[in-house]
Amino acid sequence: MPRIIPSKKRPLSRYLKDYKHSQTHCSQCGKVLDRMALVFRGKIISKETIARMDKSIDEQVWLNVQSELTALCRFCSEIAYNSAPSYFDIMAFKQYLFEQTEMNHSTIREYVVRLRRLDEMLVAHNYPAEQFADGISHQRIIDDVPYAAHANYRIALRKYDQYLAWQKSY
Repeated sequence: MPRIIPSKKRPLSRYLKDYKHSQTHCSQCGKVLDRMALVFRGKIISKETIARMDKSIDEQVWLNVQSELTALCRFCSEIAYNSAPSYFDIMAFKQYLFEQTEMNHSTIREYVVRLRRLDEMLVAHNYPAEQFADGISHQRIIDDVPYAAHANYRIALRKYDQYLAWQKSY
């Protein structure tokens, strides 16, 4: 009669730490990871939380858990989980820049950060959201919100317009 060898159990925290160290690229933008955020079921897991996950699990359970993990660079995790844009679709804009342009990561980051700041300015000025729904021109935003006139924001708005045009073509 064959002897069944029980599968070895390890703490979940050990599996998670090993997983983090095995990830080399961001799952959203493809950037090489130096620092990363680990996401499980749509929530970022902190180092402190991982350290407290001491329940022992076997390989089979780990395979199920692992399928729900995502490794993100700090930039993608910040945009996806630590911002709530009101006027612009910043996540889709970021993905468009990564997938449809030849820009390097630092340039993409600058455009996304500018658009995010502009979004925050519009929120601070209680800019009427219904005007956005009606297809407001970005020049009107620049005219209505004094700080938006800065060249950096104009460039970001032009890139966002390119994204919107691209989106309409698909």
